[in-house]
Amino acid sequence: MRAHAISFLLILAPGLSQALDIENAKRINRTCALCHGAYGQGTPGTLSPRLAGLPEEYLAKELRYYRDGVRNYDPMVVASSVDSMTDKDIDDISEYLAGVDLRTLNLPKVPRYIRGDAKEGERYFMEECKSCHRPSGLGKEEQGIPPVAGQYGSYLFGQMKRFQKKERYHDDDPEDETFDDLEDKDLDNLVAFVTTLPAHPPQPEPEPESFQLAMAGMSGMIAMASDGTMSAMQGTSAKGANPVAGRFRVLPSGDIVLSPTNQDMRSLTGLSGDFQITNTGILFMPR
Repeated sequence: MRAHAISFLLILAPGLSQALDIENAKRINRTCALCHGAYGQGTPGTLSPRLAGLPEEYLAKELRYYRDGVRNYDPMVVASSVDSMTDKDIDDISEYLAGVDLRTLNLPKVPRYIRGDAKEGERYFMEECKSCHRPSGLGKEEQGIPPVAGQYGSYLFGQMKRFQKKERYHDDDPEDETFDDLEDKDLDNLVAFVTTLPAHPPQPEPEPESFQLAMAGMSGMIAMASDGTMSAMQGTSAKGANPVAGRFRVLPSGDIVLSPTNQDMRSLTGLSGDFQITNTGILFMPR
């Protein structure tokens, strides 16, 4: 049995007090879950979209719009008390929901939209939408552009109608005319195509019976392998678990927070293995 050794040093990073307060996020999410589901997965219909995995900046921006009255939907404002949320509350719940990875939660897939001609919708999407939302429909997280793939069709149709009526501004632009000349059948076609797109990018094949957590560039924690050249942990995973890469930090509550995709470990359900931390700070995880 081989053991992999990792030494690590904890340092207090500037601005650490602004880090995600996961307990606060969980508290807020209990209210969000009444409509959007326990994991922010959304529900069928026009009113409760998927929130999980949307870009953090986009979620925070839209929540501030609701809080400040730029967007209006009274039932949501009342139920969530978003009008009394602080900036920190909004930042916490946005980071939390952005980090939920639905792929490993075995939830029902978003159904295809049964009205409309998907081929006609594809033509319009590739002409007018792909430059921002990508041909995949997965958006551009780095620019705060949300995915449309993986979203409920009825919700997408309803929001496009709101864009037409200028009840909401597409791309935050009051002059935007993307949907102005489209009839309902055109919107049906567009939604029919979008709901054929995979909700997530393809995953690489997992390494059998192992996973790797890369920790380069962590905020608040620097991990160094014993040979000084590698930052990683290895252990035993549940069958079918995908490799995980990103950053992590340990909160005072004891929660391990991973970013960008696994804020509170839920998508690693089933992971198991043995470890030992010595009094010299070496972490052993037998493989």
